[in-house]
Amino acid sequence: MKLQVAMDLLTVEDALELAGKVAEYVDIIELGTPLIKAAGLSAVTAIKAAHPDKIVFADMKTMDAGELEADIAFKAGADLVTILGTADDSTIAGGVKAAKAHNKGIVVDLIGVADKVTRAKEVRALGAKFVEMHAGLDEQAQPGYDLRGLLRAGEEARVPFSVAGGVNLSTIEAVQRAGADVAVAGGAIYGAADPALAAQELRAAII
Repeated sequence: MKLQVAMDLLTVEDALELAGKVAEYVDIIELGTPLIKAAGLSAVTAIKAAHPDKIVFADMKTMDAGELEADIAFKAGADLVTILGTADDSTIAGGVKAAKAHNKGIVVDLIGVADKVTRAKEVRALGAKFVEMHAGLDEQAQPGYDLRGLLRAGEEARVPFSVAGGVNLSTIEAVQRAGADVAVAGGAIYGAADPALAAQELRAAII
């Protein structure tokens, strides 16, 4: 199982600083949607230049113009780009077309999708590299939120998937046991007093 750090920061400088601390422990460096909106795709270019050996993930959360937006992100240096699972099939297919042209990948983010299992199978058939079983920060803040719902969906869908939404040292074993291909840790790393140590501990917990 790969480890992905989600950097929900707002400046390229902060992103480069965090990436520099944790890169040796992670496989995938994700530039979160707020970072891309605040700093633009130059942030993707900067991270890829600093860490060319890492998979750089641009969390675009594209909802329309899939081919165009994916193409822009891939040209900026992204290896993986997200399109929302609630988008039209043609949007996802367009993104996949751009990914094939660049020999890169589309990840379909299932945030806000009620039937994640069915949609996961559908978008995988459209050419998604993998799907992201994702609960956003707002959803995680609601009373009673539980990561286990995402894990059950991943197990049932039987397609390559990542999990984002409450992955930390106490849950990463369950994420791996569910068969996830990628564990996405955001606040557990960037919100830690020592992000490098937090990433190292998460890496060590992966068997």
